[in-house]
Amino acid sequence: MSALVARKVFRPRSFAGWPLEIAIELDLACPGFLASAFYASPVRRQAIFLTLAVLARDGLEKLALRLDYASSTSSERHHRVLQRHIACTLMTTKRAREIIRGVCGAVPDGLVGVLHRIGDDPLRDPDLYSRLIETFSDPRHRMRRDVLCQHGGAITATQIEIIHRLDPVLVHANVLKRLHSRSQADSANSALALIRGTVSSATDEAIRQSIEDLGPKTDLGTLISRWLEKVDRPPVCLPIPDNDPDLLVMRSGDAMASLGRRFRNCSASRIVFLAQGAEILLEWRHPPGLVAQCHRLTNGGWVLTEIYARSNGYVDPAAAAALRRKLEGLGIPALSPGAYPRTSGVLSLLGAWGGVGRNLGFDETEDDLDVLEQEIAETEHAA
Repeated sequence: MSALVARKVFRPRSFAGWPLEIAIELDLACPGFLASAFYASPVRRQAIFLTLAVLARDGLEKLALRLDYASSTSSERHHRVLQRHIACTLMTTKRAREIIRGVCGAVPDGLVGVLHRIGDDPLRDPDLYSRLIETFSDPRHRMRRDVLCQHGGAITATQIEIIHRLDPVLVHANVLKRLHSRSQADSANSALALIRGTVSSATDEAIRQSIEDLGPKTDLGTLISRWLEKVDRPPVCLPIPDNDPDLLVMRSGDAMASLGRRFRNCSASRIVFLAQGAEILLEWRHPPGLVAQCHRLTNGGWVLTEIYARSNGYVDPAAAAALRRKLEGLGIPALSPGAYPRTSGVLSLLGAWGGVGRNLGFDETEDDLDVLEQEIAETEHAA
């Protein structure tokens, strides 16, 4: 007794975008092609879209020759004849695998499965099909191919773009599922460059292992932050020697974290700016102790932008003035408080909170400053 195998019949599904214009031209040369494409299964439609992308890239004659167009009569090489041959071949070749074999010369492992997971609609850019062919044909892209094949669920154009943009070290399923745009992929590459340039222990093997070990609830931002906590070679530094008696410069992630614990503030959250070479924190060694925040200028110089006390409390004006004078003597000026006195007091009355450079302790009195400088001098003399 023979069993009848039911063949699934698909409802017609139209498509738009770049392949529609090409498909209409083929339908004019071979009526019925467009309807055939509308009724095709999802994976066969994708094989047709891949063929149309190759046609757009390579032209009619090259594609027709791949699809066994054997005529050598030049008069028959009219574009309508070539279009008819391509359209008829696609209409009569029922299996997606055979269409791909005709276009590519072989069927790369995994390509048919990925095309099936793209679904009914064409990828937004025909070049993405060329990238897929390259990814699955070129052994150099084996990791990218494997990650696409391992990715669960549907495959989108964005994921194909992401996997091609990522640095090889970041080509991993744990990264792909955490990125959602080309811009994020570029940012991830930049973060990797930042880690490589500022963390001496960040070998490619160590970074890949940390990606492999990512927990399901850990995002990429957390992974990047963990690496930047190990910064030990920032790209720039303040012109202050290690043995300066008044100032201690934070030159590593460990130093920043220690500063945050001692002053009970968020210094550790500023490590990324140290790694970028945009900002450096330093400690005023004399009681009651202060933290100075310096920003780099585009000319390579530095400017003092903020001064903080322990637990972000009250900044003693006299201590702040001594710190500012010390830095100014080293070529690091402070932001100006403006042309009128008691800047902080006026802003508080107005309820104008925030603003860069507000907390620089400019409300000191000359007497307080003279007393503090005398105490510092006496301490250094005693030492």
